[in-house]
Amino acid sequence: MAGIYLHLPFCSSFCLYCDFYSEVNESTLRRGYLDALKAEISERANYFAGVLPDTIYMGGGTPSLFDPEEIAELADLLRDGFKITHLREFTLEANPDDITPQKLEGWRRAGVDRLSIGVQSFFDDHLAWMRRRHSSSQAINAFKMARKADYNNISLDLIFGFEGLSEEQWRHNIEQLTALSPEHISCYQMSIEPGSELALLADAGRYKEPSEEICADQYSILQKLLEDAGYRQYEISNFARPGREALHNASYWERVPYLGLGASAHSFDGRRCRYRNIADIKSYIAAMGANDFAQIRKEEILSDDDIFNEQIMLGLRKVSGLSLSSLESSRLAKIKPVLNHLTNTGEIISEGDIIRIPAERMFVSDGIMQQLFL
Repeated sequence: MAGIYLHLPFCSSFCLYCDFYSEVNESTLRRGYLDALKAEISERANYFAGVLPDTIYMGGGTPSLFDPEEIAELADLLRDGFKITHLREFTLEANPDDITPQKLEGWRRAGVDRLSIGVQSFFDDHLAWMRRRHSSSQAINAFKMARKADYNNISLDLIFGFEGLSEEQWRHNIEQLTALSPEHISCYQMSIEPGSELALLADAGRYKEPSEEICADQYSILQKLLEDAGYRQYEISNFARPGREALHNASYWERVPYLGLGASAHSFDGRRCRYRNIADIKSYIAAMGANDFAQIRKEEILSDDDIFNEQIMLGLRKVSGLSLSSLESSRLAKIKPVLNHLTNTGEIISEGDIIRIPAERMFVSDGIMQQLFL
């Protein structure tokens, strides 16, 4: 099991809260970027050392800005370059206002079988404030178009925990989402990221984050309403119909190998090496054009403590929890007193070899995990 993430960092405009690396969409730069991606795909052909990738995820940025022919070209390059014979999942991120019957058909021909659509809200004033390009009606119509085009694996995103979102509005968003009945739902709390427009507003006193209590209440409402609608929470931010969990994202939480291609993409060899590509499109294009691969990539070697902490963090993100037998025994012994305390206080549930964070504590899971780090 292994995955490929391909980063397409182009946007028509930038969302208020976003700090992901991207550039304004421009055809000449985009063509140069695609050529650079071809070079990196060729250079990384032996990355998996005999393991065949079985998931592809095209994220951004806004991959849906790309022509279907460009998506198909990249998909063919990945299949040929990595000798892919079977894919369990091929996801493409899409903005609602980019979705058309023609693009849906083209993506399908390219092999895309799962869409991740960024809805974020069903209130147009919230979408305008977020600098989203679509309206609520466009989001609904985009979903219906995808269904008509026979996409039967669709994930929709919502955002909560921002100033001006009332409980009534949040309930409406969830109910509208479940009425569409996607296979998968991802929900994220808005955060103030350095360098984002939202951070500038906060620094100027023009935005104030809701209290932790309000955000926790919204998260609890989310859990309850989605459970009532037949969705199973399987990770802090992710919910799915049974059997429709995101296969590619599971590679991150399970620490299996994945390869990130493109500017600012990250990779992991499944053991102790992580890599990150330079977060600058023009520098990436120049380096790939000169076959100067060392210039685009930095390597991080994880220590034994780093690996242990990662296993704790990634394992406890999952509702199913973490197997204690997967942890190195001498390091596990060091955290036993803290683990026993967290179990006694109910912040951790221990069931034989498995430890997990109860659903009602998932909102504060980061603080629980950090107590177990070395």
